[in-house]
Amino acid sequence: MVICVTRLFGLALGVMYLNGCMGPLLEKEAEYHYEAAQKFERAGDYDSARNQYAQTLMRARRAGADGATLSMLTYNYARNSGYACHLDDAEKYLLEALELEKGVTGPESGISSMRMFELARLYFDQGNYASSAKYYSLGVPIVERLGANNSDPLAYSDALDEYAVALNRIGKTLEGSQIAAKALAARDQHAGSTRQFVPIKYGCPK
Repeated sequence: MVICVTRLFGLALGVMYLNGCMGPLLEKEAEYHYEAAQKFERAGDYDSARNQYAQTLMRARRAGADGATLSMLTYNYARNSGYACHLDDAEKYLLEALELEKGVTGPESGISSMRMFELARLYFDQGNYASSAKYYSLGVPIVERLGANNSDPLAYSDALDEYAVALNRIGKTLEGSQIAAKALAARDQHAGSTRQFVPIKYGCPK
């Protein structure tokens, strides 16, 4: 079993419990690699974190871990792949994590929206504005319905800013202006709020 502490706009590192999920040897190995992955990620060593998440994911798959476990590990592997500029792997495994999560918590859950926002940011940072706008268009209504726009309004406004830029870049300027106005209104409404989540950019050379 995995207990994963989540935020709707991004990552909060969770705690992994594998008792009863794997045999003793696989369990011990997986926990070792998972803890190492978290340590490397917190230190900003994303290549090493990616490698350790890969080892954890491999063992979880071999052990027949449940969908929630595989979704979380796939998501973590994907993010760190992207941060380390393995962008094809980041896209592939973020899409896989989203499909896994849809099967666990449903297509309109908070955790599924996390996957959508991560895909939107990945595509935005690569200049793939059509795909970025697509995933923002899927994720934004979910977080609004769940009230996450009020729990972290500055992160919400930041996401809307990117969404607006993406729409403008693909010629949807009227819709882009509407989203930009919504971002500004959210900032004004929550002036003095503290930003809880700051995403890591996929700042890889092209």
